[in-house]
Amino acid sequence: MQKYFLETSAFLKRYKVEAGSDIVNRLFENKSELFYLNLAIIEIRKVFYRLRKYPLQQDNPITEEDFNTLTSRFAADILQMQRIAFTEEMIEEAITILEKVWIPNIFDLTQLSAYLIAKKEYPDIIFVCSDERSKLIEGVKQFVQARDIIIP
Repeated sequence: MQKYFLETSAFLKRYKVEAGSDIVNRLFENKSELFYLNLAIIEIRKVFYRLRKYPLQQDNPITEEDFNTLTSRFAADILQMQRIAFTEEMIEEAITILEKVWIPNIFDLTQLSAYLIAKKEYPDIIFVCSDERSKLIEGVKQFVQARDIIIP
């Protein structure tokens, strides 16, 4: 069974219909083995709250009902996935990453460090990331081959 590590921007495509959502949805439908960093829960829930209570100009605000639906779907999804808890080893990995490439966003850095640690245990795991504007894609390419990255 193929293994995928979903970084937050890709994971969010499951809940916000946009380019690449179909790819992320297929990962769930194909019963792939999916992994996420526990800190992604904060990032994803933060987006749900933003869409409901603090929408940006480019956002489509959501209703309380939509918020509850998204929250329930998310809770059901993470039960199907493998949770990776942030560890001291990931802190050390983050320092190693910073020696090689600058990742300015702390959550991006934690996602990459978690993925690289998971890759040591699961060499075939693929990094799924869609935030092409961030330094994360550039950073991950410093550590793994292009075949180990999906950009939905």
